[in-house]
Amino acid sequence: MQLFKQQMDELYLTVTFNVRPVSGVEILIAELSYLGFEMFEENESGLIAYIKDSDFSENLFDKVRILSSKEFKIDYKISKVQNRNWNEKWEKNFDPVEIGQNCTIRAPFHNPSKKEYDIIIKPEMSFGTGHHATTQLMIEYLLEQNLEDKTICDIGCGTGILSIISEKRGAKLVDAIDININCYHNTLENIKRNNCCKIKTTHSSSDTLIGNLYDMILSNITLNNLKNNFENFNKISNNKTTLILSGFYENDLENVSEVLDNYGFIFSDYKSRNNWVASRYYHK
Repeated sequence: MQLFKQQMDELYLTVTFNVRPVSGVEILIAELSYLGFEMFEENESGLIAYIKDSDFSENLFDKVRILSSKEFKIDYKISKVQNRNWNEKWEKNFDPVEIGQNCTIRAPFHNPSKKEYDIIIKPEMSFGTGHHATTQLMIEYLLEQNLEDKTICDIGCGTGILSIISEKRGAKLVDAIDININCYHNTLENIKRNNCCKIKTTHSSSDTLIGNLYDMILSNITLNNLKNNFENFNKISNNKTTLILSGFYENDLENVSEVLDNYGFIFSDYKSRNNWVASRYYHK
């Protein structure tokens, strides 16, 4: 997974994190994204994060709660890097992604594909380029579902990729929300790139959706954030609502399903890739 912002002509710092267990990387990214870090690159050991030198201070990591968690062992080293062209690095690393037989996820600088769903995504500082296993699994579910005339909400929309595909698949209304202001703006931009007109984007939490009922709920966020939204998932569901989730590992699936059962969701099935899971539920 890679998250990018446009180039700034300043000296940058790289912070290389060694994270064990590696499931902590997603949480770490979520926390760092609020502190001025502009790009993240996952690797086998953990994560490399980039930040402008002018935005960094010695006490910055006091705000990162996972660093003091007993569940994870995290150490890091800081080094300075030469000015680099972030857009060039992004273009070098962003290859088109083929999902199924009829969907391509590509950047604006790639040539159009001939697939039925040719989705253009520029990630900026948001998650959801199609490269990460969780995004791919969510998209696979959407390509299988009948979304014609469905009302859908996308909680933690990131780049807006799931919302965009939902509209392309026939949804009549999509509410896309994210608590991260960068994701909100990025979703707006990607909606325009893909000529979508049925997606309503808001910078908010799922609390703002209460009072609405949806045919489908989508959410691809970290496990802790998912659990914080379970009660609201129930409040915005009817007896036909489909819930599709991702952002956690296969060994968490049983616990997630047990907790969701308390909120009225019956486990249906799941997909997995590289130990990541997307799972589907139906509301009772």
